[in-house]
Amino acid sequence: MALPLSVLPSMKTLTKLLLLAACLPTAVPAADTVVTDPVVTVEINAQRDSEWIGYRRAYKAAAFFAPFVRTRPLIQAHLQVRPQRPEVPLDGLRLSVAGARTRFEVAVDAIGRAELPMEKQAYEDDAVITLNRQKGNYYFSGRYSIRERDDGVYGASLLREACEQLLAAQRASGYRMRLFGKQCAGIKIVYPAGSAPEVALEADGAPPRLLAPAEAHPFEDGSMGLYQVVTVRFADLPAGARVTAATRPLAIGTLYE
Repeated sequence: MALPLSVLPSMKTLTKLLLLAACLPTAVPAADTVVTDPVVTVEINAQRDSEWIGYRRAYKAAAFFAPFVRTRPLIQAHLQVRPQRPEVPLDGLRLSVAGARTRFEVAVDAIGRAELPMEKQAYEDDAVITLNRQKGNYYFSGRYSIRERDDGVYGASLLREACEQLLAAQRASGYRMRLFGKQCAGIKIVYPAGSAPEVALEADGAPPRLLAPAEAHPFEDGSMGLYQVVTVRFADLPAGARVTAATRPLAIGTLYE
């Protein structure tokens, strides 16, 4: 059975792991990500409302997972905003981080991923992370994915290595039993529903061959709806082959069997 686009453990699972995360070295703070245009946010004390999360909790989760990607340069890890139902939109989402002495906003990409700045002041305030949407429609999770390349060119050996790095990171960070016996069988290149992506395979000196996308659920359940997905199996990638994604993908995940 193939696993869909690779995930980090859920935020409930992260809570169990944070006891270990608290023992890790503190990450180096990064610069603020500031958005100045007004947004309507629902701000609720994270200690009393589990739908929002405290910055300190998210910071420790990020610090826990940082070592798993630091030594695996072909993959990345993000905080992700997930919809409860497929019809709930992901367009225009932003996270607000607000504390006694801290206030900034974090952009969210087209599949809900966000890179949380590691801010010492927000950590000390234990600021609250909220979303510019009404409650009840979204939740926080996590996401491992393969790093997208600016040039869109992925050699066969790079894709195989990226898949192995991601599988190893998942096993090391809490999914060892779930992934027992699983092996990398390929990758999934994800595009918006209704799009016509251009992804080509070049192998054995033959002219590039366009790979057809299929409407599918690339994630571990159907809550995020259907996407256009180009599946590339390693069995179809001879040595020296390369995949060129002329259309930049939303994300690149793994296929296990």
